[in-house]
Amino acid sequence: MKIHGMCLVKNEADVLQECLIAALHWCDHIYVFDNGSNDGSWELVKKLARQYLQIIPYKQDDVLYRNGLRADIFNAFRSNAGSQDWWCALDADEFYIDDPRIFLAKIPSHLQTVWSASLNYYFTDQDAILYQQDPIKFLQTPVQQRLRYYLNNWGELRFFRHSDDIVWTTTQGGFPPIMFTAPACPVRIWLKHYQYRSPKQIEWRLLTRRRAMEARTGFWHEAKPNWSITVATKRDAPLDFEDTGPEFAGSQWQDRIVPAASLDYDAFDRRYVVNENLMPEFPVRLGPADHIRAVIPQPLRPPLGRLRRQALLLRSKLRLNW
Repeated sequence: MKIHGMCLVKNEADVLQECLIAALHWCDHIYVFDNGSNDGSWELVKKLARQYLQIIPYKQDDVLYRNGLRADIFNAFRSNAGSQDWWCALDADEFYIDDPRIFLAKIPSHLQTVWSASLNYYFTDQDAILYQQDPIKFLQTPVQQRLRYYLNNWGELRFFRHSDDIVWTTTQGGFPPIMFTAPACPVRIWLKHYQYRSPKQIEWRLLTRRRAMEARTGFWHEAKPNWSITVATKRDAPLDFEDTGPEFAGSQWQDRIVPAASLDYDAFDRRYVVNENLMPEFPVRLGPADHIRAVIPQPLRPPLGRLRRQALLLRSKLRLNW
């Protein structure tokens, strides 16, 4: 079993090295697509790749962001994967609590996906005080020690099994469409997500993501009205994005300060608060296609999968020509 990380990066130089080195402990290959960084992120990726062969700089392209850019990575490197391998959507600002290699090795073969419980760490009023007291000390502290207040208010598809019959294009979203209904492991994998790390980084984040927000191709969670209250303290149901708009995103770091008293505190004792009611549900039952797959002998699955993928691609071309 190998694990292939698909990492999209844009202006994450302050945390990128910390994240990639942590992922090296469980990821066999990390394919990095830089979406037009101008803060030194791409240069850092290439430097790390010279030290660690697992890191593969794929390309730098300032194309308009959308989640489907991961499909570009997948299709470029899918030939590296075997039938027992897993693909991971690896964000450049997250760290896994569970060891993915141990977690994935325990999953029965009929389950195809793993969904996360994302513990989102916020920049709070307490962090603002510490930053203003000593900005240099604050920024020199590793992010996992620096930020302590979080809320588990999201979870999403993070891993899927490789199959030769997967069809996935850049217009189809952040994962192959079939994986959103594929049978999932009933246990979530836990991770820490650090999107808001310092005043300068927060303002840079809002600026560089505005183009995608205006085009409505991504980052809807940044564009909620009354962001600090609505997003970070919502406790009754999963987040919805019906009332989002780029005009609500703001541009100042003060717009992203969250009251520490409204969040949970990470005491480094591995006693995390997980809120299942705040995370989208995921599929756990087998569908008809999965029952058919289960009776096909393992040696026959790769060639049959390739034939199915070719047939689906041909059907798509015929539809376009029609």
